[in-house]
Amino acid sequence: MNTMQCAAAAALCASLSPAMAASPVTPPFLDVLAYQYATCVKPAYHQADLLLQDGAGRYQIDVKGEAYTVELQERMGFSLQAGIGGPVAAVVKLDRPPTGQFEEQARWRERWLRDVAERSGVKLEERALAGGARLLAVNKGEIKGNYVGQSLLVDPARQLFIDMAWPNTLDIYRGADGLRHVRQVQDDVWKRLLSCPPVA
Repeated sequence: MNTMQCAAAAALCASLSPAMAASPVTPPFLDVLAYQYATCVKPAYHQADLLLQDGAGRYQIDVKGEAYTVELQERMGFSLQAGIGGPVAAVVKLDRPPTGQFEEQARWRERWLRDVAERSGVKLEERALAGGARLLAVNKGEIKGNYVGQSLLVDPARQLFIDMAWPNTLDIYRGADGLRHVRQVQDDVWKRLLSCPPVA
């Protein structure tokens, strides 16, 4: 990571610290978070394709031949459009596991991302945030395919995972500065989401 990227990461972490540190003890409902995030990302981004999974759900991940079933107590998904009716900048999933499974899921989700990074020949990026939260990211080394990266916020204080996929849809990703623009968009979206005032 070069000097500019280090400075940008430090600035992002500093901007997130007050909101993360003030997270409430009781985990907020996902629909409340989704509404709050929709407000905080405006006017640069607009929430669309809101989807609530009510009740338990599950899916399987595989890491180096080992299978793990991710159990979900709640999930709410939505996309963030770059402007009203614009291309999708991010696909967001808010996940809350059943009681007592957060730490185990966090380990497996991180293992899966590390495996993706290894197989892609890139490094898993990690940022420590206030309140024990961590932001993990895998970005492709070149702009190709349907997606340019994948991020995961692990937030133990709110018993929350925020899974973020970054589609290869924005025109600014084209050209020699494409990878730099990917990181700029990611930092901008995360800063807007996580600097929201804490849910009362």
